Amino acid sequence: MSKHSAPLLALTLLAACLLYVPLPSHAANRTIIVPDDYPTISSAIENAVAGDTITVKTGNYREESINISKSISLIGEGIENTILSLNPPLVQTWLFYNLLWIRATAITINAGNVKLEGFTINLPGDELGISSAIHAIGDGITIIDNMVGNSSVYLSGSKLNVTGNSIPEALEVVGSNLIISNNTVGKTLKVQGFYSLVSYNQIGNNYYWNGIQFNGSYNCILGNSFSTMEIEDSNSNFIVSNAFAGLSLGGCSDNVISKNRVTGSGVVNDGISLAEGKNNTFSANSICNCENGLTLGTAGSTAVGNWIYLNNFVNNTNHVVCLSGSNHTVNHFDNGSKGNYFDNYRGNDSNRDGVGDSPYTVQETHWDEELQHDVTIVFFQDNYPLMAPFDIDTLQVDLPDWAGTIDNSGSKPLLSVPVLAVVIAIIIVAGAGFLFFRKRAKGRTQ
Repeated sequence: MSKHSAPLLALTLLAACLLYVPLPSHAANRTIIVPDDYPTISSAIENAVAGDTITVKTGNYREESINISKSISLIGEGIENTILSLNPPLVQTWLFYNLLWIRATAITINAGNVKLEGFTINLPGDELGISSAIHAIGDGITIIDNMVGNSSVYLSGSKLNVTGNSIPEALEVVGSNLIISNNTVGKTLKVQGFYSLVSYNQIGNNYYWNGIQFNGSYNCILGNSFSTMEIEDSNSNFIVSNAFAGLSLGGCSDNVISKNRVTGSGVVNDGISLAEGKNNTFSANSICNCENGLTLGTAGSTAVGNWIYLNNFVNNTNHVVCLSGSNHTVNHFDNGSKGNYFDNYRGNDSNRDGVGDSPYTVQETHWDEELQHDVTIVFFQDNYPLMAPFDIDTLQVDLPDWAGTIDNSGSKPLLSVPVLAVVIAIIIVAGAGFLFFRKRAKGRTQ
């Protein structure tokens, strides 16, 4: 082999390597139109291949059920115009040791990268409310802008997007890198996952027990409206700017609970309660009309090392209740310069800095038989109580570092096919030019 041909060989090998790129199974993704190309949605799905889009025109489509087992998009012309009237068969199931007949799942998805958008999904009546309108398992599934009938929706996978849907029963989503946003859910939202965004959802129909059941860590829960939320064994979550009546945390640490508007019913309820956990931050929350505004610990568990500051406690029977070891010696009721606003604080502010001159203290004095004298127990103490309510909207809450890892985008190739062709062309032209000038230079030297 000539030494001058070595560079061309190297360039040729590079071009060959770049050419060896897996290509889609078909050159271009198709758009299938129902009813123009196929009369039913099921027949269109049967004849579609991965990557195709099925567009469903305005109309009322009556089918038994829909099953999707390939990566396709099913797009309607809007919930006002595109109606799926589904009538799934009856199947048997056990419920509390009783054998019942219920409707099978109306829409089943068992594939990744499926999109369902723009439909009203009508279903037969379900008095028990346990049938599934949509049951989806797969990564990268998108369910957006649909109005679902009187059944629940369940999804499991990573990089799921559930946005802008109306669901009268329950919505349950399990996975990581989830986006659950701008949905209206009639009863309960259940979320289990990591690195997810749950934002601006309307949950529940004002019944006190309807709301959010949450389990997972490193999630952002922003701007939702619900009755109650229960969070168990979940850490490092970011719970900001929600409106609710009650928030219950059990076994939770390192969470940020800030800028929430907590409004009780004026009867028996806790605004925010932390049964057990440490290093949680409760800042700039408005807590009013509750029996107990903030409860730390239980009779058998402790909440320690938590930070409570810039909160407004208004018209609560008890603003703060500290149980077990969760007292002022192990929790911090100020940030070092400012504490919280309590509407029953009667201290003075002689220097007019907005902070009371004396602490806000909740304590109890009782006779100790063993010591034979009065004993004072301080349940909690705020050393820098505020003289006026804090404007919670002025607090700047920065996203935590891990929020940057929230990602719902799919992977993209480093080089697309058109770009790849250009690169190969450049390599070939450069190689030819290289040989031309090498030969020309050689001829001059001979």
